[in-house]
Amino acid sequence: VPYGTITTISESPLRPGLLYVGTDDGRVWITRNDGAQWTEAGRGLPHKWISRVVASGHAAGTAYVTLTGYRENDYPPYIFKTADFGETWQPIAAGLPDEQVNVIREDPRSAVTLYIGTDQGGVYVSKNGGTSWISMCANLPPAPVHDIAIHARDREMVIATHGRSIFKVDLAPVQD
Repeated sequence: VPYGTITTISESPLRPGLLYVGTDDGRVWITRNDGAQWTEAGRGLPHKWISRVVASGHAAGTAYVTLTGYRENDYPPYIFKTADFGETWQPIAAGLPDEQVNVIREDPRSAVTLYIGTDQGGVYVSKNGGTSWISMCANLPPAPVHDIAIHARDREMVIATHGRSIFKVDLAPVQD
């Protein structure tokens, strides 16, 4: 169903009741009161499918959003960050190759360390809040990465691909 579907939802781990929702028409919505009142928070974002929205585990007003334009044959990476509850959004995809971004995750140990998974099988890390990105896909197959989970205690990343399997990565070298 085009243009009417919630594609992603994220609740703040710091403030219960603070939720972000992304939709297939490029809109981001926010509620600070468990859904009693919603406000559109995606002004200024491209009208593309929201592939992921993630509330920060480090700052209550911070969230990340990834968008994909593959339905319109539009392939640049779209990644944005807000630090003011969606009032403004800054692009943080500089230097990435032209491929859609499916998922973003924040490192539980560092607010400036981010991970993304792309549609061409790439996993990238930024150690500076999205100013620059480094490939982590040395031996990953070229399959779309649809999800990333970070296990904080064991310092591991689990990468879920479309049809090729899951992979586990030791994050200690990245985090140290």
